[in-house]
Amino acid sequence: MEVLRPMRKAALLAVALLTLFAAVFASAQYKQSPQTTTQKPASSPLVVPNTTSRGGTNFPRISIADAIKLHKEGKAVFIDVRSNEQFSYGHIKGAMSIPGSQIVKRFAEVPTQKVVVTYCACDAEQSSGRAVNELLSHGVRNVFALKGGWHEWKKQGFPVAAGPK
Repeated sequence: MEVLRPMRKAALLAVALLTLFAAVFASAQYKQSPQTTTQKPASSPLVVPNTTSRGGTNFPRISIADAIKLHKEGKAVFIDVRSNEQFSYGHIKGAMSIPGSQIVKRFAEVPTQKVVVTYCACDAEQSSGRAVNELLSHGVRNVFALKGGWHEWKKQGFPVAAGPK
């Protein structure tokens, strides 16, 4: 009988440890609902008028007039999502070159504190829209595709530059 007493203690200890482990494991699997807060977000998104979609695509767009106004106020930056070669032939003056295929890889270069206006040379902003959606999925809140893109910009005679920068 004396021999069984230490074995009982060991068995009870093992059961207690297994129960504790199961409880910890089960609570780790339980997802708690996020706590609501009454604090205002650090920076709310900028509301830009006339940012409707067209052609069955689903991404925000901005008119050239609104983009120029924000850029002149220092509140927006243009990102050319065409290839580096196309950028060097001509681009919006002051624009950054980040080809669409590199937008996620070079995400750190995107100035998220400003409105980001992407543009391309597509007929319905397909490439710039894809870049917009990529940036939105990475948390950039104020990002728009330029309506009409590069071709409309040139057609209206707005400032352009050539070369790598």
